[in-house]
Amino acid sequence: MHALKRDWGTMHVRHKGGKGPALVFINSLGTDLRMWDEVCGHLPQDWITLRMDKRGHGLSETALEGYGIPELAEDVIAAIDDAGLASAILVGCSIGGLIAQHVALMVPEKVQGLVLSNTASMLGAAEGWHARIAGVRENGMAAMAEGILPRWFGPKMLANPNAPLWRTLLARTDQEGYIATCAAIAGTDITDRLGEITQPALVFGGKHDLATPPEVVEALARNLPRADLVMFEETGHLPAIEAPEAFAEALVKFVERIAK
Repeated sequence: MHALKRDWGTMHVRHKGGKGPALVFINSLGTDLRMWDEVCGHLPQDWITLRMDKRGHGLSETALEGYGIPELAEDVIAAIDDAGLASAILVGCSIGGLIAQHVALMVPEKVQGLVLSNTASMLGAAEGWHARIAGVRENGMAAMAEGILPRWFGPKMLANPNAPLWRTLLARTDQEGYIATCAAIAGTDITDRLGEITQPALVFGGKHDLATPPEVVEALARNLPRADLVMFEETGHLPAIEAPEAFAEALVKFVERIAK
């Protein structure tokens, strides 16, 4: 556990050192760095891992003013620099993948490769995000969280007794932090810049993903210059939680192929 001071407040960071490749994990909306626990447990012990909670999530403070995806990317870059990493492989899920794409555009020399899980260059129409923001303001986080799990998880995970724990985590996310992050997503579309992301990429999708359906992640993989696609048959939006062993296996093969 490490507290990294930023101009907006304190960011919670967890850094495990080692001698192997360096991996930076960036969470999805409404989760915290614990979403990667099982995946990290399946990685080689000497690999370096860096995880963090976004603004308004987990143990990080909530920024008082609005921000966009570039500012969230700056937080990741600050954590990379604070950890003393010259470069790393970025692993991002959903908004985490969108942030990872921004980091690759902003500081390409720091990014060896990208693992983009259940994400896109634009995560849905702005109107949908504004409607979600209005719903959260009117009804609160707990009410919104009730309907999110079927968008997050496939049938197998929905039947898992651990699934409600993730609904509880989402319900307890800071409301203003969640709203500000939704607003950041709503204003973002970098589709016309995907050709600039020339690092090798591995794109993950899930056949049961209702948030970023298979055709969305397939389009991302097609539009990136050097991307491979893995589609999980039984998962939804969060395969790192639903199928951590399979996620880690594909991740390790990719890292071993590209790591310098």
